[in-house]
Amino acid sequence: MRDWLCLVICAVTFAAAVEEPKFVNPLVAEYGAIAPQPDAAEQPRQGMKIVFDITSEAKPDEVLKGLESVARYLNLNAQAGHAPGDARLALVLHGTATKGALNDSAYASKTGAAKNPNLALVRELKKHGVEVFVCGQSLARNKFALSEVAVEFTVAASAMTVNANKQQDGYAYISVH
Repeated sequence: MRDWLCLVICAVTFAAAVEEPKFVNPLVAEYGAIAPQPDAAEQPRQGMKIVFDITSEAKPDEVLKGLESVARYLNLNAQAGHAPGDARLALVLHGTATKGALNDSAYASKTGAAKNPNLALVRELKKHGVEVFVCGQSLARNKFALSEVAVEFTVAASAMTVNANKQQDGYAYISVH
């Protein structure tokens, strides 16, 4: 019993000593919060070129996790002291994420949500130089008309072409589900 009591007291003491992480948004104010890790290995480098391949949808009233990841990358760079232009970033939506590229009225008619919650973040990402694409093949397969695509997006022939072309141009590939 005494050992058990010691174990409980030790566990409670340890739990109390663990500090809650503080999340910040040094560049993208409402998205992609980060927990600063100034002493961690592999800090963000200047001059990175990355294409984010975003494939998973979210609930109708939530932002795509992949878009949040791009915002998080921008916030990590800002925390490291880099300007947004120090990295060249692109993203492409396809698969079930394609719906996130629809304008507000099309999104509302397809999901029942009042509007597309992704568009404010996409505008913010573009403001910081992120290229934003949607897969033309996924649009066609999902029966989304080109007129339903939000003006913030550039329609690409396919996600495969964006990914291949960007990698040929020296971009690292990150798949976000």
